[in-house]
Amino acid sequence: MTFISCPSCGRCNIDLIKIAGAVEEKLAGCKKNITVAVMGCAVNGPGEASAADYGLAGGNGEGVLFMKGEIVRKVPMDTLADELIRLINEE
Repeated sequence: MTFISCPSCGRCNIDLIKIAGAVEEKLAGCKKNITVAVMGCAVNGPGEASAADYGLAGGNGEGVLFMKGEIVRKVPMDTLADELIRLINEE
């Protein structure tokens, strides 16, 4: 598994370091050959991480989950990491 995260910028509306850490921790034992991205903004995140198999991008109070750059669904901010893990486990 490959894990990537954006460096953050002025558009970031989430605690990127905290969420990225939670996702990385939850995927520590993952043996799938996948790339997972945690991005700070829903405006550019899915496009910038379009090569990732799965990812999340933060917004204002909510975020989006995406697969291969395509938005799958919006979820509340406090469930982003858990919902991303759920999406990965569904596949």
